[in-house]
Amino acid sequence: MMQLPHEMRDTLVETLDEYLEAQTGNPEPESVAAYVVELLCTVADEMKLDDADEIVLRLESSGELDASLVEMLEEEFESNEDFEYTGEEIVSLVEKVCDVEWTTKDDDEEVDDDDEDDDPDGFFDEMSGEEDEDL
Repeated sequence: MMQLPHEMRDTLVETLDEYLEAQTGNPEPESVAAYVVELLCTVADEMKLDDADEIVLRLESSGELDASLVEMLEEEFESNEDFEYTGEEIVSLVEKVCDVEWTTKDDDEEVDDDDEDDDPDGFFDEMSGEEDEDL
């Protein structure tokens, strides 16, 4: 499983929707698949992800793909007559094929927030202040 930031997902969906809206007629599976792979590289680079230049290889490895990501996407687009060309559907397909999990900043910061949860109402803070007054 590969973890990527949720904001990357949002950017992908939005950009793909804009791309698809600009298309006239039915989109060609080959051109959409190529655009998706190019967009993944561009967004990963813009977000300064580690190994952004190898994002496609990492996605292919994560999904244990038998072919390239472009070929797998083309095949999925062509084989599913009911496939809707929307940003959400395409990103969901990438998630499924490449075994991607999207993380939020809260997921990353969860460890840091644990200290605050030990004393949510500040009880121990109040007690330490009272002890100082007695001395």
